[in-house]
Amino acid sequence: MLRTARQGRTALKTAVATIAAIAGIATLAPAQAHAVDETGTTAEEAASIPSTSRGSNDHVLYWNNAILDIFRHAGGTPGPLTRGGAMMDLAIYDAVNSIRTIGKPYLTKDTTAAGSYGSLNTAIDYAAYTTLKNAFPNYPRTDLDAKLKAALAMPDSGNAAQRDKGKKLGIKTGNALVANRAYDNSGDTTPYVATEGPGYWAPAPGRPAGAPNWGKVKPFALASGDQFRPGNIGGFSSPEELLKSPEYAAQVNEIKRIGRKNSTERTADQTEIAHYWANDLDGTYKPVGQQYDHTIVIFKKYRPNGSSFESAKLFGLTSVALADAAIAIWDSKFESDWDVWRPTDAIRRAGEVPNPDLVADPTWEPQEQDLAGNSFSPNFPTYVSGHSGVAGAWAGIVRSYFGTDNISFTAGTDDPLAKGVTRSFTTLSGAAQEKADSRKYIGVHFEWDNAAALDLGTQVSDQVYKSILN
Repeated sequence: MLRTARQGRTALKTAVATIAAIAGIATLAPAQAHAVDETGTTAEEAASIPSTSRGSNDHVLYWNNAILDIFRHAGGTPGPLTRGGAMMDLAIYDAVNSIRTIGKPYLTKDTTAAGSYGSLNTAIDYAAYTTLKNAFPNYPRTDLDAKLKAALAMPDSGNAAQRDKGKKLGIKTGNALVANRAYDNSGDTTPYVATEGPGYWAPAPGRPAGAPNWGKVKPFALASGDQFRPGNIGGFSSPEELLKSPEYAAQVNEIKRIGRKNSTERTADQTEIAHYWANDLDGTYKPVGQQYDHTIVIFKKYRPNGSSFESAKLFGLTSVALADAAIAIWDSKFESDWDVWRPTDAIRRAGEVPNPDLVADPTWEPQEQDLAGNSFSPNFPTYVSGHSGVAGAWAGIVRSYFGTDNISFTAGTDDPLAKGVTRSFTTLSGAAQEKADSRKYIGVHFEWDNAAALDLGTQVSDQVYKSILN
């Protein structure tokens, strides 16, 4: 069964190795990277692209950084955050793609905007603004207006007429995304009804289940949330079969040792990893925000002279992969055969389980904790892991965009228990695997939660990359 639990990481590594072998790709050095334009821009065409769409003036990067403040304000589960992010980046993409073709349109393409480079930045700004005010209605409008004002004040080569044209284009593509998502089931508030008994997850007292209906939301690229639904946890047909197995005991006992609050069996580096990737507390940019942040870091390193035509493609794909991964993960958590309890219950209530290899510890607490030091587990079922699933989707889509897994980067975190911490990675799959492992070190997930989620995320990213924009 431990072999089964490792299938997710094996699938991710195998896919990466296969792609690299076919393409004959070695590590992508920063100097090499920006010589290859993802949009196929020739040297002559590049000369016509305004410098005000590049580097620190890239409005796509500006808005994908600005949305992190919205994530910090909104908090909550990944689904609504990634939905808003995908709406924003797809509206931006369709606006950019109207000015210069970089792929298939997602919803719309205004051919009258072709070649209007002076409209580019303003189109991006209003596409972002139009979608964000709809997707995040509780975010203070004054703050969103201030972000728009700051974007419009950035250097721009467009004249007044071009910028007015860009404004109309951005509003048009933004409204198209808003209309497209108006009846996507994201507003489903059907109450969650828990199943009682060993092995079944139930909400903590006073804390409602986190977005229990999100698995039924209409995806952006997948056919449905259950398109790549993994089998039951561990491959077992029922909770009863799972709970009495030696494989289950091995998984529980691993987390009992290394996921315990202040565990002496967890290394200092593992504890750092646990908190570096957490970002579970509201007020942080959340686990999905970390993937946005790391994508910005990577783009700046490997496309130092890249334009909004490149970043719009990358973030359009990335945002959709994260949004559809969130839907698929929540489908697995709440829509599959049973909602599986987390390690805390599995360890504290082990006496209710007919398994001779388990000993209950009613006082056990996970390393996951709030600023007051109180331990907690996220308030939704364990299978599959959200962190691991979005990490797998992110690694897969960024790998496909750059054509290699061998992307080295150093990046930070928003987690208050890892302030100032940066970590370095040599591959995208390595970063995703570390994020998955972090959930064991922090005591809130089993290995098979992570392995299945990595595999799920990879399947989502592959589907997104082959089905839209390209």
